[in-house]
Amino acid sequence: MIKFSLFRIPILVEGWFWLTCVLLGGGFAAQTPEAWIRVAVWALVVFVSVIVHELGHALSGKYFGADPAIKLHGFGGSTFLPAGGFSRVQNILVTAAGPGAGFLLGLIIWGLDRAVRGEPELLTLAIRYGIYVNILWSLLNLLPILPLDGGQILRDLLGTRRESLTARIGFVTATVLCVWTLSAEYYFSAFMLAMLAYHNFRQEPMEGGVIRG
Repeated sequence: MIKFSLFRIPILVEGWFWLTCVLLGGGFAAQTPEAWIRVAVWALVVFVSVIVHELGHALSGKYFGADPAIKLHGFGGSTFLPAGGFSRVQNILVTAAGPGAGFLLGLIIWGLDRAVRGEPELLTLAIRYGIYVNILWSLLNLLPILPLDGGQILRDLLGTRRESLTARIGFVTATVLCVWTLSAEYYFSAFMLAMLAYHNFRQEPMEGGVIRG
């Protein structure tokens, strides 16, 4: 477990976060030192990218009067916003700021890629990972599945009285994607989607995204 602060925002990193990074980065198949170096580069890129994503939530929440804290865990990251009595529009803006920060970092890395082509292999690898994580993952995070940012935005758009509808939409979306990832043999991704589908079906809270109150 690691604890530190950025912009006076406390950040906690659990060990499960690193395990998930290793598994998603090919830790199952890594057998050579070179393969493990690639896994380490992946884990570092994911760590920085998730921090930037959560800082998007946290800094925007702080702007609207909350006292944020960040935790990185086995299913990504969460930003806690106590004392944040936001309006519906502010809630949407705070939630959207996470993917927005990811897209911005992805565009910066994409610009860097054009400037350093032909540079050392590990730098090129880190840049490729950075574009993938910050662009593709930000898009996936906007899917209408709770507690992903897209699900939280949909919940705010529909209103709290229709939260069960948000959960049903999340269940169907996660189930369809779970079946697809299984057919493509992305087993760890399928497992995570199955967990999301289960929690949306049961309408049970799951740690992730922006946690208010």
